[in-house]
Amino acid sequence: MDIRFQHHVIDTDLPIDDGIGDYGQTVLVDLDRDGHLDFVVGRKANHNRGIASIVYWYQYQSPERWVKHILGYDSWSDVGACALDVDGDGWPDVVCSGVWYRNPQRPHMQEFTRHVFDPDGAGAHDIVAADIDGDGKPEIVTLHDGKNGLTWYKIPSDPTQLWEKHYIAPGIHGAIAPGGIADIDGDGDLDIVCANTWYENKNGDASEWVAHHNIPFGRVGPYGMCVRCIVVDIDGDGKDELVMCDTDIVDCKVAVFKNLDGKGNAWERHDLPQSFTYGSLHSLAVADFNGDGRLEILVNEQEELLPPDRENPRWVLWEYLGAGQYREHILLDTRLGGHECQVGDVDGDGRIDICSKPWGVLPSNGLGGRMHVDFLRNVTPPK
Repeated sequence: MDIRFQHHVIDTDLPIDDGIGDYGQTVLVDLDRDGHLDFVVGRKANHNRGIASIVYWYQYQSPERWVKHILGYDSWSDVGACALDVDGDGWPDVVCSGVWYRNPQRPHMQEFTRHVFDPDGAGAHDIVAADIDGDGKPEIVTLHDGKNGLTWYKIPSDPTQLWEKHYIAPGIHGAIAPGGIADIDGDGDLDIVCANTWYENKNGDASEWVAHHNIPFGRVGPYGMCVRCIVVDIDGDGKDELVMCDTDIVDCKVAVFKNLDGKGNAWERHDLPQSFTYGSLHSLAVADFNGDGRLEILVNEQEELLPPDRENPRWVLWEYLGAGQYREHILLDTRLGGHECQVGDVDGDGRIDICSKPWGVLPSNGLGGRMHVDFLRNVTPPK
């Protein structure tokens, strides 16, 4: 496989506290509408350590130059965030847990305006936008492992008011991001994949959900059960598969699940090949990185939760070879971990790039224990 990336460090000055960063809330979106994607990174509040929540965005200017701006404060998120034009003004806004940030239309000159949509909505690990009630407009689906569980919100005509909140089911630590909402049973509406369970949107309007506990995946780690999921036609057969990886646990696996009857009643698991024991894979992306018309699968290891005696977190990509076969490739092995990576054509050259950052850092990482934000520019020669 001919695929090449150049590694650029976006930032090494984000504050950490004894190696703890608690950085998540990643989004890759063109916030300033200049034709290039920008990277959003947010820090979770830790009141016991006196750490305030703050959300940054990095304005892309060139692979070597990204300008850091403050997007806003007090996001209430654990990990989750997503981009959505909440108010319909044509500018992308950012949705976090219980709050959203309105794009000022001059984001490089002023902070976003913070609005609370659920005063009791803090702590979401996953946040995904999708039209789950079939009205032609996206809703927000959140996942918490606390009292809010798996929940969806309908956005009112005046989104500065409180949003209509609907409880679906008890939650787990993480599962529905980055792409776990799709039509699983082939009835034309969107269902929700949540690790070992998928929730059937019975009436198509999100008013009733039926739990199917039949997906053979998901292990309980230090923070509970947590996976990353994308529903996509990975093998090009015209039928969607589930692509999932473990996270927040050592010895993570990555697997593709065939929906055998197209209705979600039976799943066939295919684990991807691994040449070494992985740590925690708190990232998952699927894209055609080399322009050959086939999709590849990407993960990266965290700097935390590595196997014993290993301190070199790696970035890994699988190439689909056809006939259900995959080949593992190591993209980056420079003692720099990742968490909640995002992919897209950042520089507008038609190739899919990668942005990421760690949750926290190892003192022995490749940048001397500093926090880092990373850009892997795709320089694969055109086909």
